[in-house]
Amino acid sequence: MDKYYEFVYELKASEEEKIIDQFIKYGFNSFYFEEDVESSKTFLKLYVKKEEQIKDILDLLSMYGLKLLSKEITEESKWLEEWKKTIDVFELIDGIWINPFSNKKIEKPGIVLNIIPGSAFGTGLHSTTKLAAELLRKVGCTGKDVIDVGTGSGILSALAKKIGANRVLALDNDDLATEKAKETAILNNVDIEIKESDLLSAVGEHERFDILVSNIVAEVLIQLMKDPKFDKILKNKGFVILSGIIESKEKLVIEQAKDVNLVLKEKMEDGSWIALLFQKKI
Repeated sequence: MDKYYEFVYELKASEEEKIIDQFIKYGFNSFYFEEDVESSKTFLKLYVKKEEQIKDILDLLSMYGLKLLSKEITEESKWLEEWKKTIDVFELIDGIWINPFSNKKIEKPGIVLNIIPGSAFGTGLHSTTKLAAELLRKVGCTGKDVIDVGTGSGILSALAKKIGANRVLALDNDDLATEKAKETAILNNVDIEIKESDLLSAVGEHERFDILVSNIVAEVLIQLMKDPKFDKILKNKGFVILSGIIESKEKLVIEQAKDVNLVLKEKMEDGSWIALLFQKKI
């Protein structure tokens, strides 16, 4: 059983959103919030598997002056059971439901996406995933070949398949993420190709896609568009969905998109987060 470092902090409920935003920016998603009704206190519980991540995460939290209450080593199964008590089935976007209970079948009108307990951290629960999902559905995946760069738990890849994609290739540079994405594919009985890849390094020379979706952070999205393979893998009139962008970085992303022959078709916002839909010129 995998071991994790557990850190428990006390914070104000009003601080939750900014903590989530910071974790998403740094690609960290193993955390949840717990409220004590009797004391009206809110607690942040975070779990770190890689020792090299600990200093960066704790330094980040120290910037907010949060009070560290405890730290210990725990097993994955233990904290996942605690986390499952804090969440229920929820609607990601209209008609698309997320089921975080892998052993529980649910009946909902529309599409149900089953996820691994723990993989909802910072993904389906976050604005950036919702925005990317909305744009995926809007452009339509039926019969299309889709590439998901920075797939994380694989939730967007699974959605693309569920709404009719022909082929889905999911990439991530984190081996833990690719393992979670494989489990997500199995849970949803969908065929997804999942590869460990630094941006587009694992994409074959002759592979082409109708849709590229990437829900990361602006700095990485810009690097993605600078990848030598980026322009080659997208079919003419293909769509690019970029999510995980904050307002201060929007202009930089759009400028880089113009440099690689993309035309901005739509912008969506949710709180402080932005997703952009582009289309490749012929």
